[in-house]
Amino acid sequence: MADSTDYKKWLKRAEQDYKIAETIKKEGIEGLEDSFCYICHQAAEKLLKAFLLYNSDFVPKTHDLVFLLGKCKTYDATLEKFFDKINILNEYAVSARYPIDFDTLRTVEEAKEAFQIVSSLREEILRKLE
Repeated sequence: MADSTDYKKWLKRAEQDYKIAETIKKEGIEGLEDSFCYICHQAAEKLLKAFLLYNSDFVPKTHDLVFLLGKCKTYDATLEKFFDKINILNEYAVSARYPIDFDTLRTVEEAKEAFQIVSSLREEILRKLE
C-alpha cells in the first residue's frame, strides 16, 4: 500500500495539478473552464493535505477545503486569511466536475480567479514548508 502520510508525496501531486493548471492557462482556458476550476480545487486540496501532514501524521479523507483549512489553521493561524477565497474553490469539487446543472458553467473570469486563489495558497504553503 502506498504511503499517503508523506507530505512530500502530497506536495508533488499538488505541483503536478498546479502545472496542469498553468499549462491550460497559458494555452487558453476558454472551453475548459469547468475542468480548469476543478484542477485548481485539486491542487489546493493537496497543498492543504501536504501542510497538515508536515505538521501532523494524519490527513482527513475529505475534499472540503474549508474543513481542511480549518485543520491547517490550528498549526498556523495566519492561514485564516484564505477562508473567504477558499470557499470559492470549495464549490468546484463537485459543481465543476459533474454535469449537475449545465446552466451554471464556469466562466473564464471565474477560472482565472480560481487560479489566482490556488497560486496565492501555493505560495504561502510552499513558504511554510521550507
